[in-house]
Amino acid sequence: MVERYRVQLDLFGLMKLLALVGFGVGVIAGLALLIYTVMNGGNIIQALLPMIISPFSNALVTALFGLVSYPFYNWYCNRNRGQVLTGRFLKEQEANQDI
Repeated sequence: MVERYRVQLDLFGLMKLLALVGFGVGVIAGLALLIYTVMNGGNIIQALLPMIISPFSNALVTALFGLVSYPFYNWYCNRNRGQVLTGRFLKEQEANQDI
Protein backbone atom coordinates (compact mmCIF):
# COMPACT_ATOMS: atom_id res chain seq x y z
CA MET A 1 0.00 0.00 0.00
CA VAL A 2 1.44 3.36 -1.02
CA GLU A 3 0.94 6.07 1.58
CA ARG A 4 1.47 9.83 1.43
CA TYR A 5 3.04 11.78 4.26
CA ARG A 6 4.16 15.36 4.76
CA VAL A 7 7.63 15.32 6.28
CA GLN A 8 10.53 17.65 6.87
CA LEU A 9 13.95 16.08 7.18
CA ASP A 10 16.46 17.55 9.58
CA LEU A 11 19.89 18.59 8.33
CA PHE A 12 21.58 15.24 8.88
CA GLY A 13 18.61 13.31 7.50
CA LEU A 14 18.77 15.34 4.29
CA MET A 15 22.54 14.91 4.06
CA LYS A 16 22.27 11.13 4.56
CA LEU A 17 19.56 10.83 1.92
CA LEU A 18 21.53 12.87 -0.60
CA ALA A 19 24.75 10.97 0.19
CA LEU A 20 22.96 7.68 -0.52
CA VAL A 21 21.65 9.02 -3.83
CA GLY A 22 25.11 10.38 -4.70
CA PHE A 23 26.72 7.02 -3.91
CA GLY A 24 24.31 5.26 -6.28
CA VAL A 25 24.98 7.78 -9.03
CA GLY A 26 28.72 7.31 -8.46
CA VAL A 27 28.43 3.55 -8.90
CA ILE A 28 26.67 4.00 -12.24
CA ALA A 29 29.06 6.75 -13.37
CA GLY A 30 32.12 4.73 -12.37
CA LEU A 31 30.87 1.68 -14.22
CA ALA A 32 30.06 3.77 -17.30
CA LEU A 33 33.56 5.28 -17.19
CA LEU A 34 35.12 1.82 -16.97
CA ILE A 35 33.09 0.56 -19.94
CA TYR A 36 33.89 3.70 -21.96
CA THR A 37 37.62 3.38 -21.23
CA VAL A 38 37.75 -0.30 -22.18
CA MET A 39 35.72 0.23 -25.37
CA ASN A 40 38.12 2.95 -26.49
CA GLY A 41 41.16 0.78 -25.99
CA GLY A 42 42.22 2.28 -22.67
CA ASN A 43 43.95 0.47 -19.86
CA ILE A 44 41.46 -1.19 -17.53
CA ILE A 45 43.78 -0.69 -14.55
CA GLN A 46 43.71 3.09 -15.08
CA ALA A 47 39.90 3.05 -15.11
CA LEU A 48 39.55 0.99 -11.92
CA LEU A 49 40.67 3.73 -9.55
CA PRO A 50 38.07 6.28 -10.71
CA MET A 51 35.45 3.52 -10.63
CA ILE A 52 36.28 2.84 -6.98
CA ILE A 53 36.56 6.50 -5.94
CA SER A 54 33.52 7.81 -7.84
CA PRO A 55 30.78 6.51 -5.48
CA PHE A 56 32.48 7.93 -2.40
CA SER A 57 33.33 11.28 -3.95
CA ASN A 58 29.78 11.67 -5.30
CA ALA A 59 28.34 10.78 -1.88
CA LEU A 60 30.52 13.44 -0.26
CA VAL A 61 29.66 16.10 -2.83
CA THR A 62 25.91 15.50 -2.69
CA ALA A 63 26.00 15.50 1.13
CA LEU A 64 27.77 18.87 0.96
CA PHE A 65 25.08 20.08 -1.46
CA GLY A 66 22.55 19.10 1.20
CA LEU A 67 24.45 21.15 3.77
CA VAL A 68 24.56 24.20 1.50
CA SER A 69 20.96 23.90 0.32
CA TYR A 70 19.45 23.14 3.74
CA PRO A 71 18.38 26.75 4.44
CA PHE A 72 16.35 26.77 1.20
CA TYR A 73 14.94 23.29 1.94
CA ASN A 74 13.99 24.38 5.46
CA TRP A 75 12.30 27.55 4.15
CA TYR A 76 10.44 25.55 1.47
CA CYS A 77 9.19 22.96 3.96
CA ASN A 78 8.13 25.60 6.48
CA ARG A 79 6.24 27.47 3.76
CA ASN A 80 4.50 24.36 2.36
CA ARG A 81 3.95 22.49 5.65
CA GLY A 82 6.60 19.91 4.78
CA GLN A 83 7.51 17.93 1.73
CA VAL A 84 5.11 15.31 0.39
CA LEU A 85 6.69 11.86 0.23
CA THR A 86 5.06 8.71 -1.06
CA GLY A 87 6.07 5.12 -0.57
CA ARG A 88 6.14 2.51 2.14
CA PHE A 89 6.84 3.76 5.65
CA LEU A 90 7.59 1.81 8.80
CA LYS A 91 7.91 3.24 12.29
CA GLU A 92 11.31 2.64 13.83
CA GLN A 93 9.87 0.62 16.73
CA GLU A 94 8.13 -1.72 14.28
CA ALA A 95 11.29 -2.01 12.15
CA ASN A 96 13.33 -3.13 15.17
CA GLN A 97 10.78 -5.85 15.92
CA ASP A 98 10.94 -7.16 12.34
CA ILE A 99 14.71 -7.76 12.50
